[in-house]
Amino acid sequence: MSLDTLKREVCGAIDALRGELVSVSHAIHANPELAFEEKFASSLLTKTVEGHGLGVERGAYKVETAYAAEFGPSNAPVMSILSEYDALPGIGHACGHNIIATAGLGAALGLSKLGGKLMGRVRYLGTPAEERGGGKEVMAQHGAFDGVDASMMVHPAGFDMVTMPCI
Repeated sequence: MSLDTLKREVCGAIDALRGELVSVSHAIHANPELAFEEKFASSLLTKTVEGHGLGVERGAYKVETAYAAEFGPSNAPVMSILSEYDALPGIGHACGHNIIATAGLGAALGLSKLGGKLMGRVRYLGTPAEERGGGKEVMAQHGAFDGVDASMMVHPAGFDMVTMPCI
């Protein structure tokens, strides 16, 4: 099966989830939570993942509101997909973390629909406390990125970027 065919299949699976993903995004936006307090968002995201047949570890990597789901062949390269979901103090989701959360969710769920055709392993991580507290750093110190070959996250912006020059 060609990569183009697999890409079309994943895109179709994500498109089919559009209504659910938009609802999740809107719900997170309507319930802003600060760093390390993202109980609503974490619960909603993990229940959504489980609703699609994937197992989820809650409180992953020593962070109460973090989570992890992993699927795909165990002997394959590992790609992590990240979802952020905390809000900014006093202004909520002005930075679009509700969108980041559902973009990662959609990518992970879309890839999971490939089943045995998936050529790599996916580690889908809920990464709280981006705005203050360094949730990803705490998770990294406890092994979240051990064995990961590449990592990916989407961040909304007013223009298209292939790379983030500040990294």
